[in-house]
Amino acid sequence: MPDIGFLELIVIGVIAFLVLGPDRMPELFGQVGRVVRKGRGWVKDIRQQIDVETAVLKDPLHEVEDAMGGGIDNYNKAIMKDLGETLPTDLSSLTAAPTSETTSSDKPTKPDKKQDDT
Repeated sequence: MPDIGFLELIVIGVIAFLVLGPDRMPELFGQVGRVVRKGRGWVKDIRQQIDVETAVLKDPLHEVEDAMGGGIDNYNKAIMKDLGETLPTDLSSLTAAPTSETTSSDKPTKPDKKQDDT
C-alpha cells in the first residue's frame, strides 16, 4: 500500500482541480470512491476464501493443541520431570560460559607459510 500523506493528497487535489475543473471534480471523486469500495470488497472476499481453504489445515493443529492440554510448556515440563531435570523460570540467566573442555590449546594451529609441502 503506498504511503500517501495529507500533503500529497492536497497536491493531487489541486492538480486534478486545475486539469478537470470544478464541474467534473465531483464525478471524479465519486468514481474513485466506487473503485475503492469495490477493491475493499474484493479483498474481503479473498480473505474469506483463504480462511475457508486453510481451515482444513488449521483443524488438525487445534486438535493437537487441545490434546496436549496446556500447550507445549506443560509438555516440556512433564518431559523434564520424567528426566529428573528442571529448567529455570528465567532463561535470560543462562549464558554460554566457557567450560574446561574448551581451552585455547584445543584450537587447531595454522601451518607456517614458510613451510613448503614438497
